[in-house]
Amino acid sequence: MKSIQSPEGVALLMKNLWLRHKTGMKHRRCNVYMVELPPPTKEELAEARNKTQENAPKDDNPEELYGAWI
Repeated sequence: MKSIQSPEGVALLMKNLWLRHKTGMKHRRCNVYMVELPPPTKEELAEARNKTQENAPKDDNPEELYGAWI
């Protein structure tokens, strides 16, 4: 498995795959890649937590979720 460690490498891979598709060339047999992403920053983690909390259901009423109490 090939490993890609940079955004430029990912962009180059996507360009290569798209051009092969557009020209009708067959894909390579080993078409599996591992992309190593950098760890998220504290700001990115805080933003993700905020989005998760914003998208959480406001009212977790079990009767509405399941239709009736059992």
